[in-house]
Amino acid sequence: MYSKVPLRIIFILSTLLQVITAVGLTGYFSFRNGQKAVNEVATQLRDEVSARVHERLLLYVETPHLINRLNANAIELGQLDTQNTQYKQKYFWQQIRTFPVITYNFYGSVTGEYLGARRLATGDLQVIERNQSTGYNQYFASNEQGDRTKLIQSLPNFDPRQRPWYKQAVAAGKPTWSPIYRDFSTGGMSITATQPIYDKQGKLKGVLGSDFIFYQVNAFLQSLKIGKSGQTFIMERSGMLVATSTPDPTYQITSNQTQRIQASESKNYLIQQSAKHLHKKFSNFNQIHQSQLLDFEIQGERQFLQVTPLQDGRGLDWLIAVVVPEADFMGQIQANTRITVVLCLVSLIVATVLGLQTSLWIVKPIQRLNMAAKELADGRWEQKLPIVRSDEIGELAESFTSMAKQLKELFDTLEAKVRDRTQALAKTNGELKNRNALIRQVFGRYLSDEIVSNLLEHPQGLELGGTRRKITILISDLRGFTATAERLSPEEVITILNFYLEYMADVITHYEGTIDEFMGDGILTLFGAPTIRENDTERAIACAIAMQQAMIPVNKQMQEWGFPPLEMGLGVHTGEVVVGNIGSEKRTKYGVVGNHINLAYRIEACSVGGQIIISEDVLSEVRDIVQVDGKQQVQMKGVKDPINLYEISGIGGEYNLFLSKSVEEYRELPEPILLQYVTLESKHVGDRFYEGEIIQLSQREALIQYKSDDGELPPPLTNLKLILLNKTLSQGVGEDFYAKVLKKPAPENSFYICFTSLPPSVRAMLDQLYNAICLENK
Repeated sequence: MYSKVPLRIIFILSTLLQVITAVGLTGYFSFRNGQKAVNEVATQLRDEVSARVHERLLLYVETPHLINRLNANAIELGQLDTQNTQYKQKYFWQQIRTFPVITYNFYGSVTGEYLGARRLATGDLQVIERNQSTGYNQYFASNEQGDRTKLIQSLPNFDPRQRPWYKQAVAAGKPTWSPIYRDFSTGGMSITATQPIYDKQGKLKGVLGSDFIFYQVNAFLQSLKIGKSGQTFIMERSGMLVATSTPDPTYQITSNQTQRIQASESKNYLIQQSAKHLHKKFSNFNQIHQSQLLDFEIQGERQFLQVTPLQDGRGLDWLIAVVVPEADFMGQIQANTRITVVLCLVSLIVATVLGLQTSLWIVKPIQRLNMAAKELADGRWEQKLPIVRSDEIGELAESFTSMAKQLKELFDTLEAKVRDRTQALAKTNGELKNRNALIRQVFGRYLSDEIVSNLLEHPQGLELGGTRRKITILISDLRGFTATAERLSPEEVITILNFYLEYMADVITHYEGTIDEFMGDGILTLFGAPTIRENDTERAIACAIAMQQAMIPVNKQMQEWGFPPLEMGLGVHTGEVVVGNIGSEKRTKYGVVGNHINLAYRIEACSVGGQIIISEDVLSEVRDIVQVDGKQQVQMKGVKDPINLYEISGIGGEYNLFLSKSVEEYRELPEPILLQYVTLESKHVGDRFYEGEIIQLSQREALIQYKSDDGELPPPLTNLKLILLNKTLSQGVGEDFYAKVLKKPAPENSFYICFTSLPPSVRAMLDQLYNAICLENK
């Protein structure tokens, strides 16, 4: 029977039969064992997650009562009977810092007193006090020692005796838990561990409380890995959600009312269906007295569910539910099944190919030997068989060996040539990279990528030397920052400068300006160098307006940091300068030189905080699209004739940027404020002091009446250093402050000034005085 079957077919069929049998049995037992393991793994996962949640919740629910007991002991020992409110606040602050699991720690008395501390979601600690005269609950920031600093928040209509936690403690008469309620300040859901405090006669003194807001529990649940799509949730016996492992809320706020969500109404479909199954299974959640392992189906897919009670003997009675889809486990089994099928197919293909190759390897040499024997019989002696044998075909093997040796020698020669060429190319490429790196090092800190790329394409731009070119120069400087910096630490000054300069650099880059130099708090920006564009002047004006607009978010951050606001003056001028690389071959700086640079600095010096001053040359190029608010003629140092300067507040066209200008409302002072001033020239103090008095005041400006018998009024744009002399003023306002004389009409022997730098004490005094006058005039 088998004598007629080709040897090649026998080899292939035997190989395929072995492969199919081995792979089939392996896949079958793998699938069976996987199904059996699913239930065991699901049970272990549910037990593990439930245990972790139970353990963490016990930490949350036990710690607040422990803290209450400690606080009650302190009250009993008289440690908190002191009338020092800040001492008691500091005590609660120390407790909440020691125990990170709680978010509030407080005490409310029968008289309405309320003191405590809280931890924000950011980790910051605050102290709390109820103002009994106003009923406002006040929240103060605190320093590292627990002392309160500034008032952060003040909420009206707060009475601790009306809060749920107070009522629950009074009703229970012992340590207990409040119902879940809406937190008074944050609006989040909270629960409080409460303990009533009685005196020796058994009379109620007040209630201690320690609680946590549920975002901590939600964050913990969301951190758990429950299969691929499993969820866990906590609910009360009433079915109300307490916390979940999903980002979906457990409550909703409508018409300023907080409504909690039933678990069966959760937005998460898995949690919703799990709650419905539990309700269907038990009808009443109070019937669940021990951990239950359940399973149910959702749209034909099996779900594993475990529900475990959590009780602490103080009124807390919750249910912990963990649900895991079977698909999370079956996915791997199904994947293994698919892999098994693929392996079977691949094995069949490989076995077929190997069977064919094996048959050819065995049968073909025999056929060729037979053919060679016949050819030898016919007299054809020069036979070359591709078979390595130790017989007549051995000579062919030697020929192949010789040919392989020759090919190898040829390949080695070619490889050496390729290696040499590759090294040469690598060297050239390295030189190019070094050159490009140098260019980016020189220009990358103050030029855009477009400009750097342009220099890379034209290397001659790196040569020393310069060219004469008409450019637009923008100079900005913070008003009074030097005086402000003297009152701050070096670290605070650097923080403010880096934040401010980063904001301004982003604006300048957006409008394709070139930052030539940072000079302390000043910035020198070029438009038209090194790359010339048609709209350089327009972009410079738009950039200046955008920089003033950017001061709004900058000062918002200053306020959050507790620093005084910053004010920036800007000057814009267009003129011909020399631009290029200045320095030596070892150290080069891209810069500009020329009289117009000096003139631009003097124009900028004529501005006050919030102003943008431009020259006549700039206005001539953008006259049709800029909004001009004022004109002044100034005699500049080093310039023969007076020049016209213009204050602008907006630009139209494609930019459409405008500044919002506030009108200064002057108020007559009921009693003039005496002062003494001295002029400043190039930041050098003059040698003569003059006396005057403030007779009118606005938010940023003032009218000064000259009091000296001789001398002249300071000319417009003069910088002044002033000090208040009134003996009736409060202590601390005798610090120096600075202002600039304004060029605006004033009564005889009087002049207007704009404040450029005010110490906090002087600023506060002037604001208080101005606001009081405004209220009297209403």
